[in-house]
Amino acid sequence: MEQEKKEDLRVRKTKEAIRSTFKAMICEMDYEQITIKELTQRAQINRKTFYLHYRSLDDLLQELQNEIAENFTSLKVSYGSMTNIRKLIKLFFEHAANMPLLHERLMCSGSYYPVWEKINKQIMDYRKQTNRGVFCSDQYAENLIFAYYGSNSTLLYRQWVADGKKLPLEDLIEIAVKLICNGMSGVVKGK
Repeated sequence: MEQEKKEDLRVRKTKEAIRSTFKAMICEMDYEQITIKELTQRAQINRKTFYLHYRSLDDLLQELQNEIAENFTSLKVSYGSMTNIRKLIKLFFEHAANMPLLHERLMCSGSYYPVWEKINKQIMDYRKQTNRGVFCSDQYAENLIFAYYGSNSTLLYRQWVADGKKLPLEDLIEIAVKLICNGMSGVVKGK
């Protein structure tokens, strides 16, 4: 039993070394530039050890995407009224503004846009499932509404980052609420 605990601790430490090295590399370079060879050298493990835990860098990236999406989907939210949507927009921007550099890089760096789009899709798919019917009974119309909300929130946040976060966060939230809610007010049932 004692031997199993030691092995578990070694496995956890190795996996954490792989993950933290990968995260650091994402913050430094584009995904296409990351290699297993360099990752294993930086993490001070051999390639075989990497392959004990992951089949590829894509698997490691997918694990990271799932983790980030779960951070957002774990937040209990409702789209039932404009008041709820205003709170949700505020929550999104406050949460995003306090993300680690890694998350910001995934959301805002051009080479990582496709990665963030997958994360955003996971989040919006979850929101659609848990809030189905809140906007209207037509599934396809509602899909458009969720796409509008998810895309525009991300787009506004990316622009704020691109501008060097010069606008105070509260001002960003106020503008985002106006832009998104005025566009959504025609489809949300409750005021």
